Amino acid sequence: MFRRCFAACVFLLAPSALAQESVSADKVDAPKKESTDVSRPWLYNDDPTIAAPMRVVAALGDTYSGNDRSVTRAFASHDTGPGGKANVSLQLGLVRMLALDVTGVLGGYGSTISGGVMAGARFAPFDQAKHGFRLAIAAGYLLDLDQASGAYARVTASYDVGRVRLAAMVHGEHVFRDESDALDLFATAGVSVRLVPAFRLGVEYIVQDIEEAFVSGGDSDDAPVPGKAEGGVHQFVGLGGTFELLHHKLFINFGPALAFRPEIGQVAPVGRALVSYSF
Repeated sequence: MFRRCFAACVFLLAPSALAQESVSADKVDAPKKESTDVSRPWLYNDDPTIAAPMRVVAALGDTYSGNDRSVTRAFASHDTGPGGKANVSLQLGLVRMLALDVTGVLGGYGSTISGGVMAGARFAPFDQAKHGFRLAIAAGYLLDLDQASGAYARVTASYDVGRVRLAAMVHGEHVFRDESDALDLFATAGVSVRLVPAFRLGVEYIVQDIEEAFVSGGDSDDAPVPGKAEGGVHQFVGLGGTFELLHHKLFINFGPALAFRPEIGQVAPVGRALVSYSF
């Protein structure tokens, strides 16, 4: 009798035990999902999401606009003719909420081609938070295209509302050069909408050299004006598309923009393309 009861219990419990073992094995063998917190839906805004600890986000971009000595401005600060400016960026996550940034720039200024660099750190206090708000504070060293050293600082933020992401950035820098402004400021703002899982469409606004809006002009057009090293405020509106591929690891951004300076009636087409990969 005892043997029959024991056999019946084994017969009834065995399938349940095997099922639990199978579930446990699936949990152990299941690969860990990659973090999808890193996002790069912008051409000009600096998205505040950062790489996970000991992970890297690499980017390669090119801007076609006027020649420019700056390594940070989205577009030319001098209207001296068309040209291009390519950049390679690497972001290394150190620990949660902290990352290092390095960007190399190659571009034309006048009749020459030269290189510059930016290197710094950023702090993202809401990294991987669930409420949709992101903030990053960054600062570091820069070397512009005519080999003048300087320092920069920027604050960037974004907020997700369903399929829509809103973003804004304020960037300030000082370059140790006699004819430069004491402080150069530019800002960006953008709206990006996810139309389908793998594609977003957005609009961005860029205003450069904000500090020059508060400086009056000189008596002569040919005379340099202190505080107006870039010749006035530059504004741009750009349309950008972003493909998000390979499980949100590969980002391909591209789009045209219009540069305009109402005070002199200037409107000019420019464009930018950017490819980023998180690994």
